[in-house]
Amino acid sequence: MPYPVPPPEPPPLVQTLPDSTLNPLQPQTVSTPMQLSSDVVSPKQIHKNETVAYQLPKLKALEQELASFSPSTSVSADSLGPALSLGLTNSQLTQPQIFSPLTTQPSGEADYHVAKSFSFSANENRTADSLLSQTPSQPSPETIPIPVILPTDLVEVTADRQEFDQQRQIITTEGNVMIRFQNTLIDADKAQVNLNTRQVVASGNVALTRENQVIRGQRMDYNLVKSTGVISNASGVISLSDLGPGLAAQPIQEQGVGQAVRSPISDRITSAQPVENVAPTEGADVEVSGLSFPDLQGNINRLRFEAERIDILPNGEWEAQDVRITNDPFSPPELELRADTARLQRISPLQDEILTTGSRLVFDQKFSLPLFRDRTVIDRRQREPAPFSIGYDLDDLGGYYVEWNVSPVRFGPIGLDISPQFLLQRAFEEDLNPSDGGFYGLQAELSGPLSPYTFFDSRLSITNFEDFPDLEEDEYRASLRVRQLIGGYTLTGEYSYRDRIFNGTLGFRTIQRSAGAVLTSPEILLGDSGAVFRFQGGLQQIEARTDRLDILSEPGRDNDRITRTRFQGLATLIYPPIIWQGKALPATPTEGLKYTARPVVPFIRLIMVAQGVTSIYTEDDSQSYLSGTVGLQGQFGHFSRDFLDYTGFNILYTQVALDGESPFLFDRRVDESILTFGLVQQIYGGLRAGFEYSINLENGLAVDNEFSLEYSRRTYGVILRVSPVRRVGSLNLRISDFNWTGGSEPFSGIKD
Repeated sequence: MPYPVPPPEPPPLVQTLPDSTLNPLQPQTVSTPMQLSSDVVSPKQIHKNETVAYQLPKLKALEQELASFSPSTSVSADSLGPALSLGLTNSQLTQPQIFSPLTTQPSGEADYHVAKSFSFSANENRTADSLLSQTPSQPSPETIPIPVILPTDLVEVTADRQEFDQQRQIITTEGNVMIRFQNTLIDADKAQVNLNTRQVVASGNVALTRENQVIRGQRMDYNLVKSTGVISNASGVISLSDLGPGLAAQPIQEQGVGQAVRSPISDRITSAQPVENVAPTEGADVEVSGLSFPDLQGNINRLRFEAERIDILPNGEWEAQDVRITNDPFSPPELELRADTARLQRISPLQDEILTTGSRLVFDQKFSLPLFRDRTVIDRRQREPAPFSIGYDLDDLGGYYVEWNVSPVRFGPIGLDISPQFLLQRAFEEDLNPSDGGFYGLQAELSGPLSPYTFFDSRLSITNFEDFPDLEEDEYRASLRVRQLIGGYTLTGEYSYRDRIFNGTLGFRTIQRSAGAVLTSPEILLGDSGAVFRFQGGLQQIEARTDRLDILSEPGRDNDRITRTRFQGLATLIYPPIIWQGKALPATPTEGLKYTARPVVPFIRLIMVAQGVTSIYTEDDSQSYLSGTVGLQGQFGHFSRDFLDYTGFNILYTQVALDGESPFLFDRRVDESILTFGLVQQIYGGLRAGFEYSINLENGLAVDNEFSLEYSRRTYGVILRVSPVRRVGSLNLRISDFNWTGGSEPFSGIKD
C-alpha cells in the first residue's frame, strides 16, 4: 500500500510583536498566511525594523520522534493531531486556514514546532516568503482578538534587518540589534543566532546585560541557555548588592562603652552635611588597638573594569585576562586594581570575592603598590585588611607587634579570619626567640549570615602561647554575638569574656564576663522636623571590677570583681536643624569631586541632643542620668581649590544630671560637664590636618582627644590618627564607593 504524501511544510514560527506606537489596550487583528498546498515555501524570511519572536526547537523531543519513525508506520492526517483553525471574523471563519501544529518528516534534518504567524505592524517590504493576508484598516465589530502568550523558550530579536534561515534555524541580523532571552539582553551592530545550538555570535559595540551587570566589548560568543560565553576587548560595570536589611543593625549604645578609635572628625563633619545628589557610601569605622599599617576600609557597591578577554560564567560570575578594576566613575581613574588574571564569584549573599594573580594597586597612574595576595573580598559588612599591620598594645601584647593577615577560610557563607601576631617588643625585652610560645599572639574571627535576617560574629584573642592550651585568664579575650532583625528592631544576644571598653576619664575598663540580650529600635523620624528618636533595652548578667569598699570588705574575697544582673533602658533624641546652607560644586573630577568622594556642601548646623539612661542592678543599686548636649557644627569652602578651601569645625557642651552610682567602674558616669571642640583645615591639595579635644570642666582632666593628618582624594584617602588619652593610633587607607548611572568610558579617557 503506498504511503500517503506528507503534508506541505508549514511556515516557520515567527511572531511579530506589536509596534510600540500602537495602543496596547486596543485589540489587534491577526493576519494568517494565505498559501496554497502547491506553493513552495522559501527557507528564508526577511524582516525590517521589526521585533520578531522565535521559538527554540525542542531538539531532544524531536530526536526521539525521528528515532521512532519507521517506513512501516502508516502516516495519515489523523496522526498529525487535530486541525488548528485560525480566524478573525465570522465571515472568515467559514473559510479557515488549516495546518497541523506539528509536522514530522522522514528526513535527517531537524524539525521544529510550528505555531501561528502573527503580525501587528504594517510591513511595506514584505517578501514572497511571508505572504500575509491584508487586514482591514477598519476592523469590524465582529473581530475576535486572539491573545499572544510568549513562552519562556522564546527569543525576541529586534534589528534594522533580520533574515531567518528556516532550514538551518539561523537568524542573521544587522543594525541596532537587540536580542532578548529571559533575563538576558544583548545589544550589537551585527549578530547571528543559531536556534538549534542556542549560540549567539555578536560583533560591533556588543553589550551583554544580565540583572544588574553590564559587560561591553567588540565581539562576543554567548550561549543563551547555559549563560556562558566569551567577550573580547571587554569593559563594563560590576554592580554589587547592597547590605541586606537583616544585617543593617543599629549599633548598641551604652554609657561607658566606646570604640578604641572613633571615626575621624573630618568624616563625622562631612557625613552631617545636607544630602545632595551624589551620595557615596560611607566607609565603616574600624576599631584599632595600636598603630596599624595600612587598614583598608569602605563599602564597595559599584566597580568599573576593562579586560582583554572575559569568559562569562553562570550565576553572574566571570574570569578575565589582563584586567583593570576601579571604583572611580571618571577616567583616567585615580585608583586601579590591576591583575594578570581575575575571577569574580559570589561566596555569600553579602560577599563577593575577586581571585587575582599578579595584583597591584595603582595610584594616579603612577605609583604602584603590590598587594602580596591573590584574594580580595568585597564585603558589605566589614573592612578588608592589608597583608600585614604594625601595632602597639602595651597592656595585652607588651608593646609593638607585627600582625599577619592570612586569607580567610570559607565554609559556605561563614568565614574564618586568622591573624598571627609576632610580639617584637616582648621578645626583645624578655630575650625570647621564635621557638618560645611567648613570642606569638593570635586574632581570630568566625562570622557570617545564618539567614537573611540573622548574623553571628565570634572573636578570639590570645596574647600568650607560653602555656597553651592551659592559658591563664588574662591571656585571652573572647566574644560571641548573634543579631536578629524582628520587624525593624534588632535583637542582639551576646556573651563576652574580658571585653575592654573606654569610659572617659576612667580610661579603659575590662568586663570579666557578660551574658544577655539587647533590643534596639530603628531610627524613628519625628515628622518633617528632622528630629530622630531611638531607644533600646537590655538585660545582662555582668562580672566586672568595683571600688566599693563595703563590698570589697566582705570575708573570703580574693579579687575586686562582683557579679550583678543589670537592666538598662536608654532613649536618645537628636534634633540637628540647619541654620545656613550653601551650594555644592558640580560633581565633576575637576570641581566638586577633586579631593573628596562627596561634593562638599557648606553649612552651619545647630546640634541638640537629649539622652536618658536608667540602669537597675540587683542588690538594690541603680544609676540614672539625663544629659543634654548643645552646640554648632559646620564647614566652609568646597575642598576644590589647592589652598585653604576647606575648614570644618564643631563645638559642643554637655551637661549631665545624675542620680545614683553604678557599682561597676566600666559604666559609672563620672564626667558631668564636658566641653568638646574640634577643627579640620585644608593645608594644600588633598592634605588636611585636624584635632578634637574633650575636657571635663569640673576637674580639668582630658576626657578624650585626637590628632589627625589626612591625604584625601576622590577614590581613596590615607589617614593617620593618634589619641594620647586612649594611647592608640591608626593608619588607614580608605577606599571610596560611588553611586552613578550611565555608561563606562575607557580607562584612558579617550573615546573612540
